[in-house]
Amino acid sequence: MKFVCIAIFSLLFSFCSISANAQNDFLSQRDLSAVNVDNYSDEQLSEIYDKAFSAGLSESQLYKMAAERGLPENEIAKLQQRLQFVNKKLKANSGLNNSNRYLTDTVPHAYDTSMSDLPRYQFKGDSTIFGSELFTSASMVFEPNLRIPAPSNYVLGPDDEIVISIYGYSEQKYNLRVNEQGEIYIPNVGPVLVNGITLEEAGQKIKAKLASTIYRNISSGRTNVQVTLGKIRSIRVTVIGQAKKPGNYTVSSLTTLYNILFISGGPTDMGSYRDIQIIRGGQNKRSADLYDFLVNGDQKDNALLQEGDVIRIPYYKDRVILAGNVKRQGKYEMKDKETFRDLLNFSGGFTDIAYRGAVSVIRLTDSSKNIIDLASANYDNFQINGSDEYVVGKLQDEFGNRVYISGSVLRPGPYQFIPGMTVKQLLEKSGGITVDAFTKRASIFRYFRNKMPAILSVNLDSILDYNMQVLLVKNDSIAIHSIFEFNDKNFVSAEGNLRRTGMLQWRNNMTLRDALLELGGISELGDSSNIEISRRIKNVNVGKDNHNESQLIHIDLTDNSVNPSDVHLQPFDIIMVKNIPGYVAQRSVLVLGEVIKPGKYGLQKSGDRISDVFERTGGFKASADSTSITIRRSVRSALTIEEREQMFRRILNVDSDSIQLQQRLRDDLNKKYDLISVDLATALTKPKSSENLSLEDGDILTINRNSTLVKVSGEVYFPTVVPYKPNKTLRYYVERAGNFMPQARKTGAMVIHPDGKVESVKSFLWFKTYPNVTPRSEIYVPQKQKSNRARIGAGEWALIVSALGIVANVFLQIKK
Repeated sequence: MKFVCIAIFSLLFSFCSISANAQNDFLSQRDLSAVNVDNYSDEQLSEIYDKAFSAGLSESQLYKMAAERGLPENEIAKLQQRLQFVNKKLKANSGLNNSNRYLTDTVPHAYDTSMSDLPRYQFKGDSTIFGSELFTSASMVFEPNLRIPAPSNYVLGPDDEIVISIYGYSEQKYNLRVNEQGEIYIPNVGPVLVNGITLEEAGQKIKAKLASTIYRNISSGRTNVQVTLGKIRSIRVTVIGQAKKPGNYTVSSLTTLYNILFISGGPTDMGSYRDIQIIRGGQNKRSADLYDFLVNGDQKDNALLQEGDVIRIPYYKDRVILAGNVKRQGKYEMKDKETFRDLLNFSGGFTDIAYRGAVSVIRLTDSSKNIIDLASANYDNFQINGSDEYVVGKLQDEFGNRVYISGSVLRPGPYQFIPGMTVKQLLEKSGGITVDAFTKRASIFRYFRNKMPAILSVNLDSILDYNMQVLLVKNDSIAIHSIFEFNDKNFVSAEGNLRRTGMLQWRNNMTLRDALLELGGISELGDSSNIEISRRIKNVNVGKDNHNESQLIHIDLTDNSVNPSDVHLQPFDIIMVKNIPGYVAQRSVLVLGEVIKPGKYGLQKSGDRISDVFERTGGFKASADSTSITIRRSVRSALTIEEREQMFRRILNVDSDSIQLQQRLRDDLNKKYDLISVDLATALTKPKSSENLSLEDGDILTINRNSTLVKVSGEVYFPTVVPYKPNKTLRYYVERAGNFMPQARKTGAMVIHPDGKVESVKSFLWFKTYPNVTPRSEIYVPQKQKSNRARIGAGEWALIVSALGIVANVFLQIKK
């Protein structure tokens, strides 16, 4: 393996110091057929690539030389994959600007035909220059294709390989390399000079040489000769001038002008795209215009390069700016005698919304800027000047031949205007007027030349019946009115116990029966004997005190003498249907929790109480806490949430922001139900007591499970749940929870009993009275704050002084 590495290194160094002939001689003495690329480390492969790059050798050339040395194809594929991985790894570790292999300005340039995924040095130029995108793309769109036959005009030179195939009467094949003298040596025939001639010319020369020597049947046609190009040589070309990466490049002999332009990064912002010169033998061989390729795809200037060619990119001569509504805005390089039409063709033409009648031209002079209005008639002969700026405007959203008709016609909308068109002709185009059209007057909206709006009125009867001629002008708009536009929208409304309520369109001869049928009739709750109709009074005597503002009509449909078809309605009548007297919907409550038969129970009487419902539940379960019950009752308030918030702000003297910031106020404002705690034992044993509440529809009664636990929370050291112990006070449970914390307000500690009652610690002088605790109670100890610390008032100080005096007298009496 070391032998192979040394051989490749020797090969690379040979490219820096010896001729191509010496390289081939060196390669012919080495055999790489047994090489395994997997035996080389990434560092070794990276060193190989660095030396090749420093020697001006591309990776594709490295692969070709390895193949010539006998390296198998599968090993070449592995070598390519490994080198790609190594280069990506180096890029990630070192960055683009720290890796010399990517800074191609500091080393000789070599064209790489296989490493298309490797990063290349990118120049940030002016992207608005037409054609610049061709050279800023990362894709290798101009790689020479080495797998196609060489063109017949390919010029042969040293290191090219010529393949001569003889078939027919004689069979023979020669693979011959052109030596430094430009000759090939055909065994038994002799040398043939092919340097500097095309492949086609070389084929004819070789065929004649063979026919005149050992293959005389070629002349008779029984033996044929085919001359092709085998392995190709490398050539060196130079790029100078306004190229992004000028320098010397070692490339394939099949490389064309466009290939080398892409490798060198193309022209700079100051470089020409239309006069790229190929200098060969000290003479300007040809000039290439890239616009022919960019616009038409014509590759006539994509010439094949030869050894020693110099590609020169001069400064641009004239460049103009094209902006506005064209398909490709940007900067364009123009030649002498080119016109605006040529510039328009380069840009792809106008967009769909472009104004094509004229273009604004801004032209620089020696002292100022001038503007030129370029009319469309002069597009073909208007000469371009350098630094011109052409602006293509937008087509205005205005019709040049339109009239519009709307309203009561069969097909309203825009129509084509024809000079001399009349209103009658437009009406015929639109299908004519509808049955509800108001024919006494129609309106024509028109703009005068000074853009002042005007309105004209015409009589449609005169136009349609008497053929009166009313001429239209461009952009006229005709409005045909409907007779319904001049009538009030009359309606009647219905409220109360009807199957449907709301507004009804009033019609002539509309009766109460018609309205009831349209509304679905009276509902089950409605009282058909007490229907009330409220009717407007048109002539109210407002000067009279306590005057009538409306007329009330009472209808009893249960009276057989009253026919609802005889009750005619008038516009804006209000029909109101009352409830049946004594009709009450069923009410019910829901009982949950630890009862024998939980579920929904109907309320029979208006004053049904808790005890009345519990007689029907079957009693308590053994696990029930029969001493208390929780009732959840929906909030029944006539006030909306907004009205309740206003009441809160007024009573508490706070603003809306304060309410939103205080959670308790928000909860109270938005709550949907109230919790009511009741002493159930008292309610059941004493039905007439206040604990035996009257129930409301929708109440939810919950009997909780019996528990012997007491919850302690707040400012204690260890908030917890403590087992209940009879005859113990709040002090006992607080001590079980770790006792009061220093910031606890002892006098504010409270016991919340299961029935909702609350008892707090009472204090007199230095003595505190702690309330008793029942099962399922909760003890809460609040935090001490400056605002809620107990303050001793004047009366309390008087009691303290009086008590101290009594104690002092007692001590004196004892002492005596």
